[in-house]
Amino acid sequence: MFLIAMIYTCLAANTDFINIEEGSAAPFSGKLITDEALGKIMAQHESELKEADLNLEYEVQKKANEMQLQYNLLNIKYSSEKQMYKEMIDARDAQLQINRRQDFWRRFATYSGFFIGAGTTVGIVYSLNQ
Repeated sequence: MFLIAMIYTCLAANTDFINIEEGSAAPFSGKLITDEALGKIMAQHESELKEADLNLEYEVQKKANEMQLQYNLLNIKYSSEKQMYKEMIDARDAQLQINRRQDFWRRFATYSGFFIGAGTTVGIVYSLNQ
């Protein structure tokens, strides 16, 4: 859009003009403007170009800020999820460690109960046979 406006501006800038003194006849039919009006038109044109540049710069900066905000949000989300999963894994590992200790004591109680029972049975049978 901006390039199209610039092309039309460049084409419009290639008009022919001549200076005419007051009282002389114009060598063409059309509209005559004063130097002040021409200056005003050129200043307005420059102002519009600067305004277009500023609008373009504003839109680019606005889009860059939006992209930076989206990046920051995604980065925060990534970091928080990473921390959450790390804490979940640490909690799971701690629970597995507790279960491992409990399993050890359960096995110890089971095996020792078996051996104590077997020993008691052997002792009773031996004493009865004697």
